[in-house]
Amino acid sequence: MRLTRHQLVEGLRLSLDVLRAHRMRSGLVILGVSVAVATLMGMVATLSGLSRKIQQDITGGEAVVLQVNKFDLVGGDRRTQMDRKDFTTEDARALERLAHVKAVSVGYQQNRPLRHRNQKARLIAIIGSTVHFTAINHLGVDRGRFFTRFETEHRSPVVVLGERPAEELFPGQNPIGQYMRVADQEYQVVGVFKPNESIFARLFGSLAQNFAVVPYTSYERDFKGRREPMYIQVIVDNKENLNTVRESVRSVLRVRRKVMPGQPDDFALNTADAALALIQKLTGPIGLGLVVMSSIGLMVGGIGVMVIMLVSVTERTYEIGIRKALGATRKEIVWQFLIEAATLTCVGGLVGIAGGLGLAFLIMKIGNFPFSLPVVYVLLAVVVSVGIGLVFGLYPANRAARLDPIEALRHE
Repeated sequence: MRLTRHQLVEGLRLSLDVLRAHRMRSGLVILGVSVAVATLMGMVATLSGLSRKIQQDITGGEAVVLQVNKFDLVGGDRRTQMDRKDFTTEDARALERLAHVKAVSVGYQQNRPLRHRNQKARLIAIIGSTVHFTAINHLGVDRGRFFTRFETEHRSPVVVLGERPAEELFPGQNPIGQYMRVADQEYQVVGVFKPNESIFARLFGSLAQNFAVVPYTSYERDFKGRREPMYIQVIVDNKENLNTVRESVRSVLRVRRKVMPGQPDDFALNTADAALALIQKLTGPIGLGLVVMSSIGLMVGGIGVMVIMLVSVTERTYEIGIRKALGATRKEIVWQFLIEAATLTCVGGLVGIAGGLGLAFLIMKIGNFPFSLPVVYVLLAVVVSVGIGLVFGLYPANRAARLDPIEALRHE
């Protein structure tokens, strides 16, 4: 059933005439489709911008970091992995001697309560780390300073607070130089971090600000559990050497941990790309589900198109009879109503695209993450809108084409 240029032009002219003659009816159809398309486009643009922001936060820092963990990031039997050897500072020193390695940091983390006189903060993530913590995590110090290498070597009881615990423990005060208790140990506050502007802070609010950092040596003395594993962070001189360093780290650790040839690693090597892949793996199904749910609105809009077109066929039965009596074929009648349905949904789709982009801009301005919408999605939205008109307009069009011209002329 081929569509000629003449039929297309004539169909569009008749569609615009019907749209002007039945503004209310056509407007409702356009509104239904546009709301569905705007929701879908807004959702896609928001997810795309969110994904881009997450990627920037994970990979946007200057430091290229390879993290070595006792446990695999995903998969594996956790109980079996518990039997793996813990890392030691000697392992870290051995990795520090490798080519293309700028520095090596070690760390621990657990939740502990913080107190200052009668002020108490909720459970805070206490992190034991080295002087490289700020570079690895793309964080700056807002007030005071970060602890020094000397303080790390001498197990000094000093702490750098996140923004939220600093506000909770020292409301209206300058916390620098004051003493507080981390669990049951007294520590002196030497610095406060700048607010975390990453997307994780915006998604999780105060949770992303609830942390405090102490020298890892002080952590080992005061907080380390008997079976609490150390993790190692290797800072690579540039991204081009990351794979080389990864293989060197793997070789050194396999030798130090006496892993026999042919046996799998008893440790995990993770990079920013691996973390990004994990996040995308977790958020991908969620995004797909949201897009599918918002697509239901398009189906509802399509049903509305079919109902309106059936009403239009009934109202224009006499007109159809005249056209058939003057020689119009069934194919021409079908195309007339299909073009009319596709025109309505296409207009609705264009309005919806504009509304969806506006919605996405608003959300991204509030969330402070970049606008990102591939052009292919805009084109896809137009195609889908037209496709809805063609699919849901097919039944009314065929019904109009099957009308008997004599019976149609008797209808009034």
